[in-house]
Amino acid sequence: MTALLICTALGMEARAVRRGLCRSPVHVRLRRTGLGPRRAARVAAILPEFDALAVTGFAGSLVPGLRAGDVLVAEEIRYGDRVLACPSAPLLAGELARAGLRARTGSLLTVDHVVTGARGRELAERGAHAVDMETGPLARAAAGRPVAAVRVVVDTPAAPLLSPATVRNALTARRVLRRVGPALTRWAAATAPRTVLRASPDLDGAASRADLVLVIGPTGSPETRNLVESATRHAPARLVEAPEHIELAWLRGARTVVLTAGASTSPSLVDTAENALRGLGPVTTDESISFTLPKDAQP
Repeated sequence: MTALLICTALGMEARAVRRGLCRSPVHVRLRRTGLGPRRAARVAAILPEFDALAVTGFAGSLVPGLRAGDVLVAEEIRYGDRVLACPSAPLLAGELARAGLRARTGSLLTVDHVVTGARGRELAERGAHAVDMETGPLARAAAGRPVAAVRVVVDTPAAPLLSPATVRNALTARRVLRRVGPALTRWAAATAPRTVLRASPDLDGAASRADLVLVIGPTGSPETRNLVESATRHAPARLVEAPEHIELAWLRGARTVVLTAGASTSPSLVDTAENALRGLGPVTTDESISFTLPKDAQP
């Protein structure tokens, strides 16, 4: 069973997350680090064994679009002069959105002090969406294993940490954090080494090798719907418009995934989907498969 390690800074964060873990498909351990990057670094040096690492808790927003109670899933973690990419962020953000939370991806910056005012605006201009004080050192300890950072906003540029709105915003963020745990466990359950086969739009050969076929393209397109129907003869197939629409439950146990798309779909969307899968574990690719479009799937 996959071992998921969830790190939080505060006891109240750990208690909030724990409430959502009663029926977990993975083995979960919670570890408190204490506040700040120094404490987080000390804990990072003695973490127990894990297969996937999630860092969660509260954060401060740097941009107007992130309100109290919103969830930021880090697509990158900045700490010092290092940037760690989190490719599976769209998958996890989509999972949280389907659970009814206001979730988006963005850049998370780990700092060593509370950021407000002009300093916050400066960091936002440099591309950071939110700040915390622990994720950076912990993410380094992942050492190539799947890592996710999910932070719920408490303070914002309009309502800084030391303001009358803080207590209300903190209660809102705590309620949201209670709902994050199940998505984290589904994310961890989907982590695994897998093979990704990129196929031209067909389905006879590639689909027969797949545990899952993902057809990338508009849901209203007859072409992509026909592709799904053709693929379903051989393997479970799903039609998605973007990586955030890929449900993590589909990926659990799917060690060979075929990605395909219709002629009208931009190749960059397939690239983005493959990159998201790379955030769930090592990916072996095979681009040697090439088929012609079947007659019933031609536009």
